[in-house]
Amino acid sequence: MSNSEKDWLLRTEGLCKSFAHEGNQNHVLDRIDMSLYAGDFTVVMGSSGSGKSTLLYCLSGMDRPTSGKVFYRTEKKPETELTALKEKELAAFRVYEFGFIFQKVHLVGNLTLWENVLVPGYLHSGRSAAEVKAYAGKLLADMGIAEAKDRLPSQVSGGEAQRAAIARAVINSPGILFADEPTGALNRRSTEEVLDLLSALNQAGQTVLMVTHDVRAALRANRILYLEDGNIGGELSLSPYLQEERPLCDRETQIHAWLSSMHW
Repeated sequence: MSNSEKDWLLRTEGLCKSFAHEGNQNHVLDRIDMSLYAGDFTVVMGSSGSGKSTLLYCLSGMDRPTSGKVFYRTEKKPETELTALKEKELAAFRVYEFGFIFQKVHLVGNLTLWENVLVPGYLHSGRSAAEVKAYAGKLLADMGIAEAKDRLPSQVSGGEAQRAAIARAVINSPGILFADEPTGALNRRSTEEVLDLLSALNQAGQTVLMVTHDVRAALRANRILYLEDGNIGGELSLSPYLQEERPLCDRETQIHAWLSSMHW
């Protein structure tokens, strides 16, 4: 299915982000027009310092663009201009509609994994406490860390902590799951485990936007955007990732060839 036939969830118009440095304006994002589509696993790549994380933060409402607009919609909600919302409105919107995973897990250190997942679930007014607990338990089991649920983040491995962070990110069934280098601090085994979970979520219908510099992570995408000079310099469409495709030599070769054409 081509992008023109898909339902967009989020789109931008002339998105710009600039930072002042020694009297000069550094244009990190420069009039970006783009869309994210329902059910896609989209990856953003680019050279170091190209603004990948800045783009993710502006799309998700964690940072304000200098100019331009960001719109979001679902089947149940009319088009909402995120860039027009006040800070309190935007914070509430993120709780209900977006999930976030980072390179650093940002779990609350004095809460157990179980409690870290429960807290954002309790913020969702549409569920009872019992429903939140039941869903949190299911998520921790799905993530393979049910036995570690009563441990503190400091008492589990980096991979287990990141899996708990994924459970926390999806407890409110977000429209879009944003992931900023989610495997950047993990070893190879934990990286594959986390990527497998993200792929499984996507195959179940979760829309994912991930920033990464790792081709192994990019293999999971069905769409890759290349950020260059503050704008989208190229786009690669791929077939949906399937676990049974391994080894993924052809897919990896295709991505490497495309990145080479982007002068990556």
